[in-house]
This record gives sequence, structure tokens and C-alpha cells, in this order.
Amino acid sequence: MDSLFGIPLTSILVALLLALGAIFAILGVIAWRHPLLVRMGLRNIGRRKPQTALIVIGLMLSTLIISAAFATGDTVGYSITNEVYDSFEEADILIAYDDDISEFGDRFLTDEFLDALTTEFIDDPDIDGIAGVLSEVLPVLNLDQRLSEANASLIGVDPDTVDAFKGLKTLDGELLPGSTLGGLRAYASEDLADAINVGAGDTIHVYQGGEPTAFEVIDVVQNTSITQSDGGAGGLVVSLDVARELTGHEGSLTAIAVSITGGVRDTLDLNDEVANRVEDFIAAHPESRAEIFFTKKEAVELAELIGSIFVTFFLIFGLFAIASGILLIFMIFVMLAAERRSEMGMARAVGMQRLHLTESFLAEGMAYNVGSAAVGALLGLAVAFLLVLALGRIFTEALGFGITFNFNWQGFLIAYSLGVVLTFATVAFSSFRIANLNIVRAIRDLPEPQALRGGDRSIGALLRSAVGALWLVGWIVVLAVSGYFTIFITVLATVGLFGNLPLILEAILAGAALMAVGALMFLGARTVGRGRFLALEGWRSWLIWALWIAVFNVVAAGVWLLQLSRDWAGRHRNAGGWAVIMLLVGVTFVWLSGWGLDALSAFQGQAFAYTGGFTLAVLAAAMLFVYFGVNERLSFTVAGLGLVWYWILPLPFSLFLDLESVVGGDLDPIDGILRLLGLPRPGHIEGNIEMFFVSGIAITAAAVLVIILNAEVALAPVRRLGGLLGGIAPAIKTAIAYPVASKFRTGMTLAMFGLVVFSLVVMATLNSNFTQAFLSDDASGGFDVAVDVNPGNRIPDLREALRSAGYEPAETIGGVGRLVSAFPQVRRSDDPDGDDGYETYHLAGMDDEFLELQRFPIELRAAGYDSDEAVWEALRSEPGVAVVDATRLVEPTDFGGDPNEPGDFWLGVTDHDLRHNRWDPIPLTFRNPESGQTVELRIIGVLEPQVTSVIPDFFAVFAHTAAVEDYFDGGDWEGYYVVTAEATDEAAIETARDIESTLLELGVQANSIDKLIDDQASTSRSFQYLFEGFMGLGLIVGIAALGVIAFRTVVERRQQIGMLRAIGYSRRLVALSYFLESSFIALAGIAIGITLGLAISYNLLASPEFTGGTEIDFQVPWARLAVVLSVAYGASALMTLLPARAASRVAVAEALRYG
Repeated sequence: MDSLFGIPLTSILVALLLALGAIFAILGVIAWRHPLLVRMGLRNIGRRKPQTALIVIGLMLSTLIISAAFATGDTVGYSITNEVYDSFEEADILIAYDDDISEFGDRFLTDEFLDALTTEFIDDPDIDGIAGVLSEVLPVLNLDQRLSEANASLIGVDPDTVDAFKGLKTLDGELLPGSTLGGLRAYASEDLADAINVGAGDTIHVYQGGEPTAFEVIDVVQNTSITQSDGGAGGLVVSLDVARELTGHEGSLTAIAVSITGGVRDTLDLNDEVANRVEDFIAAHPESRAEIFFTKKEAVELAELIGSIFVTFFLIFGLFAIASGILLIFMIFVMLAAERRSEMGMARAVGMQRLHLTESFLAEGMAYNVGSAAVGALLGLAVAFLLVLALGRIFTEALGFGITFNFNWQGFLIAYSLGVVLTFATVAFSSFRIANLNIVRAIRDLPEPQALRGGDRSIGALLRSAVGALWLVGWIVVLAVSGYFTIFITVLATVGLFGNLPLILEAILAGAALMAVGALMFLGARTVGRGRFLALEGWRSWLIWALWIAVFNVVAAGVWLLQLSRDWAGRHRNAGGWAVIMLLVGVTFVWLSGWGLDALSAFQGQAFAYTGGFTLAVLAAAMLFVYFGVNERLSFTVAGLGLVWYWILPLPFSLFLDLESVVGGDLDPIDGILRLLGLPRPGHIEGNIEMFFVSGIAITAAAVLVIILNAEVALAPVRRLGGLLGGIAPAIKTAIAYPVASKFRTGMTLAMFGLVVFSLVVMATLNSNFTQAFLSDDASGGFDVAVDVNPGNRIPDLREALRSAGYEPAETIGGVGRLVSAFPQVRRSDDPDGDDGYETYHLAGMDDEFLELQRFPIELRAAGYDSDEAVWEALRSEPGVAVVDATRLVEPTDFGGDPNEPGDFWLGVTDHDLRHNRWDPIPLTFRNPESGQTVELRIIGVLEPQVTSVIPDFFAVFAHTAAVEDYFDGGDWEGYYVVTAEATDEAAIETARDIESTLLELGVQANSIDKLIDDQASTSRSFQYLFEGFMGLGLIVGIAALGVIAFRTVVERRQQIGMLRAIGYSRRLVALSYFLESSFIALAGIAIGITLGLAISYNLLASPEFTGGTEIDFQVPWARLAVVLSVAYGASALMTLLPARAASRVAVAEALRYG
């Protein structure tokens, strides 16, 4: 994988390496200027080795997640890319018939076009081969062993031109000549040979129109684009003349392959240029009705895109673990600061500055960081290797090819660098926060005053505080502006002087310039005093000042003003100012997403901005209430409960009200208030996968606020009932008292556990419910057996064909529905593009028995059709009506290619449009691509999405059989759907086997639909377990957090433990108290995650927009959740045993003298 969503990995790596270089430069300056501070920070690492180990584990997890995501994505992209190269071999461009062209006739290319193309490019140095191919799907049988492949490809190639593509190779890699093809001799692809167990010298039979033709197998060849052609069912390669004679397509070709000069992997650079020349030739010959169907470069880019998607999936699913890791880092350094608070106060008292404390903590944090990131990146590769083992099995079962572990050194370095940068940012923020302490309170170890409560509660003081907070924001703006212009001007100057250099070189030069300007800016800013210039000594100082003014110009004025106002901003800045900024930011986000601004249209209709802005605004309002004197518990409890209620809406109302009929299904409180006031309402808000992360962060934070601030009240009954608990009552009381007293660390740990458990519960619940909904009985359509008939051997009547072959269908078959398929061109009748709006899509004709037997659920119905029965009755009796599968309501995207490619027909409306509005039947015009004859059908219903979850033929516009047979020459093929006489899985499997063996010579394939559902469900569950296991890595953070807290509390409470032992606590009681304390935190975090996760899951599964209209009977996967959460609690309990044991062994006399 060379890029991530179009961004070269090299560019990402250069940016991160520059950031990493800046970080190490900062640390180098600190070590050079203040080596003592570095030694003070580093000496603490070896003091408590178990604690250090836990810190490293916590810090490494973010890097591990990122490294595993990149390595897994790179493995998938590398494996698919290899498959592409192995399949295409020397074929670089494939030309095929354009199904969407407005002219009519046979859907084949011709020898005349091939000759013209060859003549045009015969002397082109960039092209070394052009060959025509005729391919048709026909059944191939090994009669000796009664084995068949119903969907094999008969592939006709020109023996004189096929050698240029080197597509005929033995399994050992030996190149075979095309000249050996001739007469009834053929090469069998590896897949076909495996399917019907044939080898060199064997005889196989191809059936066309029910008549067999015997071929001698020359040899078995590798699977390539030449030997597979139409897909993965295997191919039989014969000479072009024989294929034409057998199929009756004289002078016709299904595809033309073009080989670009070079090898298999070194032609991508020329691909676009050659493809453009070929497209120009096709445009000059419109009578050819040809198009470039696919290129090797497009296939490789698609493989890289799939790899990028896997990286993104794993990163998104790992975001909760990464967020928990960042919280753990922050908590660790706050706890380290609390341990050394008196020490830091004394250091400040003897002259150490706040910046010195920050630098000391930075040195210690980066010592942990550099080592833990390296460990995390390496362990990420190990985790990725295990994921690849699981993925390999899934890919082999589901897609028919394996994957090979591979990692890109660029991805590995990106993971390491990103882990270091993330951790550095967190450490820097926590170090800055730690250093802002009051010297007297720190030395005397007195608690800090209420940070949110304002001393001067006037509006003017609050506004001054907001301006003071904006002072820091001003620095960020200045840095961003100067950095942007530095990079822009550097790249511009580089291009002007040296021309277009490689991107990596331009990035290095721009980054170096940015670092130089940053250093100059820092040095220049230091010369600006608080209201005056420093006493400048020597020409060097004046030169720095002059250069600073010359380089920054306008920015210099801003920096000067910021420096001059530093003291004023520091005096007035407090939490109230930040609350005002939070409120303004939150309201702005809500306004931008709900109403919008043309200049910032990216926010319009975005749920993350709308809901995130509202959450910020509510928390800011709570902070302001506390600032003006309202009780902290009351203010944040109301805000927290309000946010939890906001995020779980429409619960609890949706449990007993039909919200669709009461309020139109929308319970947005902002919209409701504005509606009551008659003010403009927000527009339609939509979210994407990012809402999974946003909702988890917001609702977990709100719930933790409520629990932490009210835990003492909620646990009061437990204390009062302590007498009923006998001898363990004292342990329970102390186990509750300590977490309640240490609100910050308890809240952080609850948030870590709650976040990860929330993500696991939501993922497991959604996966389980979607599996049972989309792979339920509705997916079978009411049928038991699907019978696929080969297009070259059509069967007008399945029952009659079975009787003719000696099988009596009445004994095992209760009903047979016939589905006739055609692939016409289709557009909306009112499409303004007219004939240019046609796309190719599947039209399926249902006979009367099919209509009687089917049990397709209908999601949406047009006006005038009040029930499913009315829709199906209309298809029986009303000419010109149809229903369509739900995928045609999804607007095409450019995923992996051009959104206008055939098969991307769209109804022009979305599920949301039809669900919330009364709609009339939608007229569609279908055109026969061969004759030009058209017919109009009106869409009166949309099937539920689960209908298409298993059977590919159900992706279609469904009409009565008469429409297909009358207007599309009887259709292209038919399929039969059987209801067995006995409604059991065994009967379906046996009936499918009987039908397939009876009609073996006709290439019929029959499958039990329930077995297909079970197989797909098994594959789906494998993916689910894989992703859930990856997300479960985040539990390590919560477990590590409990371990860190447990170890720290033993040290912090050493004297208190001695006092407890002195007043009669036994060792067992002390250990039990510690164990119950950790259990309380772990179980509370698990309870938060389960409760909120199930609430969010219920809302999602009850939302038609999320489920695509499918009604899902909500079920909680208790067994799956019990396993995950039992492991989580068990691991956390084990993590606390060691410190609990250590606490119980503290010597009483020594502990009382401690400190």
C-alpha cells in the first residue's frame, strides 16, 4: 500500500518525521540548557519498576492500534494487488462492448474493429500485443467422475496472438505456446481442474444447447485474465475458431486485451497515456460500440483503496482505545504530579520556574514515550499477524484467495511517529497543567480551591477572562498563519528555482524552512519584553530582532501585541473565560450545521458538528453556573443528565409511543423549541460512522460526571446497611470512601472502562441484530432451494426437465417459481438526459407461481397501495407495474471507479425521500439494447434490504414474466426457486442435491438457501469477532489504569494503611478493601458501558434511516457480552491482586512513621 486515500504514505511520513524532529529538537534544547532538569525527570523512571511497566503498557497502546491497523491494511492491499498482477499478467487494458450505448444490435465486438485497432497501433512502441477473446459461460463435465462446473468459461483465443500476453503457464510457471491449441484440444485453468478433478490427457465435455462436445485437456494452466475471463468458476481455453463454431458467434469477440510494453508490474506509468490513445481511437470509431472496460492500473488502485479502507476501519474501531490511552497518559502524569506536589512546591520556592517543571515532566514523559512507542509499534505487527491469520481464513472461505502477511516500513514508521507525536502532545498539555500550581498550597499539601468558581462574578470580569483565554488562541492563530505561509512560499520558491521536484523533497525543504522560521520566531519573540524591549547587547541580538521584523511583517505586530499583553492576560484568564469560549464554539457549530454558511458549507447538515456543538454548549453553561455561585454538584448533575437524555433520545418515549405518527419520528430538542417559538428550524441532519465515536465520547463523559458527583449520595445506603454485612463491613466502607474522595482519578478510570465497554457493547449488539435480521427467513424470500440454469442450456419448465431425466418432482417438491432474467437499459421516464440517461440493470420476470410462493417483505409502497398484498396482487393483474430492490435508492458514489458505470442505475430518490413523503408510482423506461424496443413500468413498491442479502438474482426490478418475455426476446436466462414438500433443512439439502445430479449435463446448480444463509452468517460472524477482538484491545488501557491506581494508592496511603492496621484491620481486611475498591471502579465502568451501549444500539436499530427500513426485533447478545465482560472484569481483578497483597503486608510501625 503506497497511499492512504490518495495521500502518498511518503508525504504522511515526511510530515510526521518533521514533527518528530521538532519534538526531539525541543528535547535537545532542554537537555542542552537545563541538563539537571532532564536528570531529575529521568531518575524517577527506575524507582518503581512495576509502575513503570504499567505506564509503558498504557502509553504503547495507541501506537499498537495504529501499527496493527497499518500492517493489516497493507497486508490486505498487498495481497489483493498480488492477485491483480497474477490475474492480469501481461494484459494491461481490457476493451469490451459498451452496454449503455444508445445504438442497437448484437452485444459483441467484431473482427473488423480488432483489425482496425491492430493496424492503428501495430507500430506503437508502447504496445507489444493486441488479442481478441470470445468467452461464454457453459457447463463443463468430467463424465468419468460425475463432476461438473456449471458456470465455467469457454474461452476462445487466437493462437497467433495469445503468446504476447504470456497467460498460458503451467502450474510450475513454464510458458506454454498457443500454437498447441487447435481442434478439440484445450487448456484447463487451475480452478476448473480442481473443481472437476481433471489433468493432462483427460477428456471433458462442454454442453451447449444440451449437446455435448468432448475436449482433450492438453495441460492445467495458472489462473490469469486469459484463462479465467468471466470470473472465479474456472476457464477452458480453446482456439478462437472452435469457440465461435461451438457458440455460433462467428466474427464476434467479447473482449480485446492490450499489452503495454514492459513486464507485469512495470507498466503502470504508461497505462493512462496508452489508455487515452485507445479511447481516442474508440471515439473515432463509434460504430464499434466499444469501451475500455478495465485497466490493470485501475485494479491496482482499487486494491490500494481496499487496503486504505481496512486501515480506516481498524483506526476508527480503535479510536476508543486510542482515546482511552490518551486519558491514561494524562491521568498518569497528573498522579505523578500529585505524588511530587510538595517537592515541586519547594522547587518553585527556591527559584525554579513553571517552565522548568514543565520541561522536567516532558523529559520524563518522553523517556517513557520513546520506548513505549517502539514496543507498541512492534507489538502492533504481532497483533496484525494474528489478525491476518484470522482474515486469511475468512478470505479463503468467502472470496477464494488467501492473504499473505506483509508490512510496509513506511506504515511502521508512521505508526511509531504518530504514537510519539500523540503522546508528546498529551504529555505536553498535562505537564503545562501540572506546572501551574500555587507554591504555598503545594508545600503544605493543601487542596486547590474550586477552579470553576469565580472570585469576581461580574459580567465584565467574565468578559475580561474570555479575552484572556483568547490570548492563547491568538498564539495558535499566529503560529498557524505563519506556518501556512512559510510552507506555501517555500514550495513556490522551490518550484520557481528548480522546477517540479519530487514531493518528498519539496516536503523536506518546506519542513526545514518551517522549523527555521519557527526558531527565528521564538528567538525574536523572546526579545519583546512586557511593555518594553529587553536590553539588547551586541549586534547578534539586534540582527535577530531585525530579521524577525523582516520575515514576519504583519504577523510580527500580532506577536508583539500578544507579548505586551501577556501579564494582563495571565491575571484575568480563568475557567470562566474558557467556558465562554466553549459556549461560543458550541453554538457556532450548531448554527453552522443546522443553518449553514456558504463559506463553511462542509459543516452543513453534519451530525457530528450539530450534536458535538450542543454537548459543548451544555457543559459550558454548567461551568458558567458554577462560576456564578451555583452548587457544582447540582449544576453538573443537571447538565450530565440532560446530555445523557439528549444522546439516548428518542428513549424512553419510543418504548411506548409511535413517534412517527406523533412527531414525525424526530425528537431533536433544539428543533422542538424552535418549532414552538415559530423560529427557523434546522435543516436535515445526517451522520456517518464518525458519530459512533462522537456519541461514545459525549455520552460516557456525561454519565461519568453524574456518577462521580453523586456517588457519595448513591452509596450512602450501602454504608448504612454495613452492619448486615458482618466482618467485611469496614472493608466495604473504606472501598467506597476512597474512590468517592478521589473524584478525578476515579472519573478518568470510569471513563476509560466505560468508553471501551460502550464500543464493544454497541458493536456486538449491532452485529448480532443485523446478522439475525439480514440473514433471517426474509432473506430466503419464502423459498428453500435456488436452482441456477446455465444460459447456454435453457430449461423452459423445471418439472418437465426433471421428469424427462427420470426424477419425479411431485414427491419432494411442493412448488416451483420461475424467474426470467434480462439486462435491458433503464432510465426514469422523466429523466432530463433522455437517451443519455440509460443505465444497464437487471429486470426479473416472476411467473404466477413465483408470485404465489414468494414471501418478500415490502419496505415502501406507492400511494394507492396500502398493503403488501395489494402490491403483489397488482403485479399479478395490473400490467406495467413493478417493484425494485432497496439498493436502487442509494445514490451511486465513485468508490473504486466511475459512478456512471453500468449497473449503477439509481431511482433518483432516496429512502429518506420516500419514507417521509407520500409518493406516486415512479415510471421507468426499459429499452432492449438489441432491438431498441421500449416498455414503461411503474415502480409501486421497494423491497426490504434483507431480501438481497443472500441471493444475487434478487438485485433487480421485479415485474411479471410477460413483460420480460414479450419485450426482451424471452430473457437471457431463467432461475427456479423451489419450495420443498417437507419444510426442513435436511429436505432442502437433499432436494438440491437431487436436482443438480439429475440435470448434471445441462449445467444446473442447485443450493439449499438456508445453507447459503448459514454459510454467509458464519463468514459475517468471523468478521464481527475479528473487529470486536481488535476493539477489545482497549480494555488493556482500563486494566492498566486500575493497576496504576492500585500501585499508586499503596504508596500514597502507606500511613493510612498503618493506622487502619493499628485500629484493628486485619491483613485480609486491608487486602479485601483494596480489591473491592478496584472492583467498584471496574464494575461501575462496565455498567456505564453496558447501559449506554444498549440504549444507543436500540435507538440505531429502531431508526429506519440506519437500518434502511428493515424492522429489526431488538435482541441483546447476552452470551457474547458475558464472555467479553467477564474476561475484562477477571483481568482487572487479577491486576489488583498484587497491589492488594502488597498493601496487606505493610508493616504497621514502619507505615505510621512514613512521611
